[in-house]
Amino acid sequence: MSAVVADPSFLAHLAPALKGLPDSGGRERALATLVELGLPTPRDDAFKYTDLRLLQGRELAPAPPRPVAIAALEQAEGKARDAVSGPRLVIVDGRRVPVLSQVLPEGITVAPISPASARLPGSGVEERLRLLASACATDGSRITVAAGVVIDDPLRVIYASTGGGSYPWLELELGSGSSLTLFEEHVTLGDAAATTLAVLDLTLAAGASLRHHRLKRASPTAVVLEEQRAELAGDARYHHYDYGFGGQLCRTDLRVRLAGQGADTELRGLFLADGHRQIHTRVVVDHLVPHTRSDQLYRGVAVDRGRASYDGKVIVHAGAAKTVSRQSSRNLLLAPQARIDVRPQLEIYADDVQCSHGATTGQLDQNMLFYLLSRGLDPTAARGLLTYAFAGDVLREVELPGLKRLLGELVLGALPDAALIREFV
Repeated sequence: MSAVVADPSFLAHLAPALKGLPDSGGRERALATLVELGLPTPRDDAFKYTDLRLLQGRELAPAPPRPVAIAALEQAEGKARDAVSGPRLVIVDGRRVPVLSQVLPEGITVAPISPASARLPGSGVEERLRLLASACATDGSRITVAAGVVIDDPLRVIYASTGGGSYPWLELELGSGSSLTLFEEHVTLGDAAATTLAVLDLTLAAGASLRHHRLKRASPTAVVLEEQRAELAGDARYHHYDYGFGGQLCRTDLRVRLAGQGADTELRGLFLADGHRQIHTRVVVDHLVPHTRSDQLYRGVAVDRGRASYDGKVIVHAGAAKTVSRQSSRNLLLAPQARIDVRPQLEIYADDVQCSHGATTGQLDQNMLFYLLSRGLDPTAARGLLTYAFAGDVLREVELPGLKRLLGELVLGALPDAALIREFV
């Protein structure tokens, strides 16, 4: 597999588009560093399964402000608008749009930030996409939930792209003892090729709780790259659910740091790569102190020539005794040319820990398939029913009823004989 190199003709063309933006000095430094280093390549361990050559032929300059009608936005949201109710924060092409957003509940505040004026990301491979976002992000927001505030309805953040480059940048801070459910969705308005690089930084104070659902339903020509970090103080709880059903190329980079005793994270993922779609997930969990827990459960399905990967690493740092960690990645290949790469990893530098990992990639259980065929189901419906049941490992943990139904429909929509399968589920 050939590599993307630091080609000035590829990245340096962004410089003129950045000159009219605020904090141009910070942008120029970020871009110059990235031009020197180049984008990550499959030769870099953290991007072993992801080839970013697709970006070379796309318009990466920040898209200009474009008017968006609320009817067009709601049409792009589709059934998700009814599946998840709650106040809405809308970001179009990387810019927060108050006129399309809704009033947030008392206890939540939103303030603008300037990603370009923040500390320049490092030069490591895992910082390269942040360098691109630092150079190109046109807007940023810090969402703060006050200490002790419990928000009942989910906060919905809609990322809408109209074509060209989109660089949303969010920081979410939960005060001590606060609680929030966050629902993020990526959608595309129109048919233009869109490239989204979304940065999300989460900070959970002591005893805070966040349930985080992320749904990718971008158009078949869209690229969606997500760069997320979360830091948990003592007794904080973070439950993350990632659902991949759209886009030409999607990649999620998630790093969770368990920095306080009693911190707990559960990470769940469900993706379906059909056609020529690529969906890649990389997760790193750092257990930094004693008495922390992490639990990962990812399920993937690849159809046609779809390609996907799960690259998960758990690092138990020195002194982090009493760590409990589990990784589980199971994957289905429903076509000869489909491919899913899996790499669970454990790095343990402490004693008295409980850590396990398991990963499988294969076809449907032939015994179960034979059982369904013997009960009169035709082969296509039997395979579809088993695939739907396989996805149920993640779906059954979704606590939002409307979202659970929507995800079930998205899984069914990618399977043959969906109408017949509905009779059994």
